[in-house]
Amino acid sequence: MDALNNETLIRPFWEGAARGQLLTCFCTLCRTDIWYPKEHCPVCAGAISWRPLNGRASLLSWTVVRRQINGQFDVPYMPAIVIPEDAPEVHLVTCLSLPEGVSPYCDMPLNVRFSELTPLQGKPFVAPVFTA
Repeated sequence: MDALNNETLIRPFWEGAARGQLLTCFCTLCRTDIWYPKEHCPVCAGAISWRPLNGRASLLSWTVVRRQINGQFDVPYMPAIVIPEDAPEVHLVTCLSLPEGVSPYCDMPLNVRFSELTPLQGKPFVAPVFTA
């Protein structure tokens, strides 16, 4: 069998985001959540599938990008790593969208919302972002 490429592996995540649903990859045999998606479970080699998450997470890490790095998005923006409440072994890379005057802090409780992001080049896409 040919190995799946990364785009094929992650497609269900982006399709879920377009529907306003946060999904994670998991093993159908041992029920381990798997992130970044793999062809088979790294624990038991079982088949993978996708499951919805409740959208709540805690903030693990973040930074503020004030200087154009890759030319994809307007600055400033706040990339972050969040841990979903119902998939604690998963660390999602995302962006924070905090209200004016709200500063991020470790373990900050967050909720997902879905936002259309428009890169400076390429087509707009819907992505999960997290807010307080």
